[in-house]
Amino acid sequence: MLAVATALPLVAAALLAPATTPSARAAEEAAPANPEALPTVQIDGIVWDQEVVGNTVYAVGQFNNARPAGSPAGQNEVPRSNALAYDITTGELKDWAPTTDGAINAIEASADGSVLYLGGRFNTLNGEKTWRVGAVGAADGKKQAFNVATNSSVMDLEISPDGSTLYMGGSFTQVNKSARQRAAAVNLADQTLTDFAPEVADFMVRSITVAADNSAVAIGGSFTSVEGSSDPGYGLAILEPNGSLRRNNINAVVRNADRNAGIMSLKSDANGLYGVAYSQSRSEGNVEGMFRLNWSTGDLDLLADCHGDSYDVHPTTSFVYIASHTHDCSNIGGFGDVPDRYYHGVAFTNKATGTVRRNRVWGYYNHQGQPAPTVMENFLPNFQLGSVTGLAQATWTVEGNDQYIVYGGEFTAVNGTPQQGLVRFSTSGNQADPKGEEPKDDEPRDDDDGWDGWGWGWGW
Repeated sequence: MLAVATALPLVAAALLAPATTPSARAAEEAAPANPEALPTVQIDGIVWDQEVVGNTVYAVGQFNNARPAGSPAGQNEVPRSNALAYDITTGELKDWAPTTDGAINAIEASADGSVLYLGGRFNTLNGEKTWRVGAVGAADGKKQAFNVATNSSVMDLEISPDGSTLYMGGSFTQVNKSARQRAAAVNLADQTLTDFAPEVADFMVRSITVAADNSAVAIGGSFTSVEGSSDPGYGLAILEPNGSLRRNNINAVVRNADRNAGIMSLKSDANGLYGVAYSQSRSEGNVEGMFRLNWSTGDLDLLADCHGDSYDVHPTTSFVYIASHTHDCSNIGGFGDVPDRYYHGVAFTNKATGTVRRNRVWGYYNHQGQPAPTVMENFLPNFQLGSVTGLAQATWTVEGNDQYIVYGGEFTAVNGTPQQGLVRFSTSGNQADPKGEEPKDDEPRDDDDGWDGWGWGWGW
């Protein structure tokens, strides 16, 4: 919720954290990424997704040109049609340049990194008819043989850990003219549909991910039921490999779906299932921050009960990074809600360091007692809002490797320096105190923020 509660400042309450409130000092053994922005190639639109393969970052979205770091808009530009690649160690643009006639929402690399799969709202890829999902070479960007088509948008892609299967989620109801309700899987060996065909009732699947041991698939989005069930199945579900619903506790705490709420991103590692959520309606959604769930039981392992919608999540061994619109983490002992301040890149410990305190802000659920991480206030880079979507947002995607964390979106500057759409941060060299100063956005907060609901406000 972007600003539901700004009219109720709770300075006194913020000073009354219980003994179990997480402390930033709990993470003294490690430091998050350095918030100093590194020079990175820029774009003239929006980046929706990224994929890191070795030392290359592949970025996709909706843009027409790229330009070097430090160049103003319109200068030193080279054409890039919704996809580009750059060197993660230097930030410099690479020659890789496939083209599409519409937005690319998702990019996913094959297990060996040689092929990149693209999903979105495009009908041509490198000038050839390609219905919303296609493949290109990682080295040269040339179109690869991939005979799969959907009848509506693809929002996310995921390769199984064994490299055999490509999973996809979106708003489609057919894949290769066979019925598939918003989620499907393709056998990459022969490019045929598998039997994975969960019945997702409505709206869309926004994100899909596979357990690290290949034992299950999770979907998240704005759908209200799966296989006729809304508990589990309300915006979030874990599926067996055959597509049947795993009956567990996944909706016991996190319930975000319908027209004004949903799950925006899911990721997986050996520790569990990570997600981030958004909500514009207390009756439809009850979480806006980051969470981690147990794949088998669905039980909640971690809840960063911060206020402000979240859009993407990237877990590492010690920290979990999110792309977001965060403005209040006081429920877990972090920064409070201050007018004109949003945080679009936030890091948390990847372990519980306490529990969520009682919520005292009108319009939000009370998750008191749930396991909570520490918010790392020495990683709060300052992003300037962009105008591409008209939603007063900045970051939409976060990825990384052991050496860098990379963000993409529609932002126009980072830490006061012009830097549009893409940016890098080093994972080393952060010497700041975990309780750092809170930067301000360069634009005042708008309590309305032009919000019109996911899937209705900007062409999804």
